[in-house]
Amino acid sequence: MIRGMTDFRVESEQIDLPSGAFCKSRRDYVRWRGRTILGLSANAFRAYLFPVCTPAGLPLTEESPIDHPHHQSVWIGADHVDCLLPYAGGQFEVANYNFYVQEVFQGRAPGRMIVRAMDWVALAERHLRVVQDIEWRGPAEWGAAKGRAIARESRAIDIQAGDLAHVIDVRSRLRSGACDLQIGPTRHAYFGIRLVEPLRPDGNATLVDAQGRSEVAAIDGTDSDWIHVAGQITRDHQAGMACFPHPPAGAFTWGVHPWGTFDLNPLRRESCVLTAGKYAEYGMRLVVHDGACRATEIAALHREFCETRLDDWNDLPESL
Repeated sequence: MIRGMTDFRVESEQIDLPSGAFCKSRRDYVRWRGRTILGLSANAFRAYLFPVCTPAGLPLTEESPIDHPHHQSVWIGADHVDCLLPYAGGQFEVANYNFYVQEVFQGRAPGRMIVRAMDWVALAERHLRVVQDIEWRGPAEWGAAKGRAIARESRAIDIQAGDLAHVIDVRSRLRSGACDLQIGPTRHAYFGIRLVEPLRPDGNATLVDAQGRSEVAAIDGTDSDWIHVAGQITRDHQAGMACFPHPPAGAFTWGVHPWGTFDLNPLRRESCVLTAGKYAEYGMRLVVHDGACRATEIAALHREFCETRLDDWNDLPESL
């Protein structure tokens, strides 16, 4: 529940259905002073943010586009997730999963991210923190009728509401499940963002990174400090989104695609090995704004981001 005096509300979507019918998935909306900031969405495979709206209420992300239906607005995922299954003599076998595509992908079985618990607390008048306990579980298979418990994730979403821009921090702490894991290297990880059509880089949107590069090919595969895209969302309204990796000096690589998908990937060149008691933690900040925003303004926001101490979240629970 929301604790303390606040203008935030977290409200479940209400859909009237015929008697006996039920919704297959759910969505909870985070609203501030009656305006929707984002939705906490979950389907059979993923937990993700959709919609993600500007202060004026314009959604800037797309859910399940026809060309990549597994691209779900703002999501977390990873391909090449290898679970090390021990057997006699200290040896192990490798079970291969993907937590990226919602079907078998290049021979790797599709995993599911299941929200086991969720809580939220207002930290200030304009600051709400949502924490989700998410289980990464494999599909049903021989010897694991309910699927293997692959990993456990604590995901925290900090939402700072504004009149001109909303600031959204997403951080993910991932631990192994019953067995050790190796994730990557893979080009399909960790944070993904799918933008609405007016913000596609191959259209009329304006794209720029911290080095002043504006071409998709020049930015893709680099480790720039930030990226920003903006455009004409409606006939009379401009808006855009900036993204900053956290921590600022992290080894992230950008994947930038002309159809409007951005990946922020710490696992493109190196693998992550998770043994018992170990965890990996990755994060990013989104600045979702109305109106035009110059590169100098984005650079100033990034400097402020780097100078502001963020909690290390050592108090994040392994499960809520």
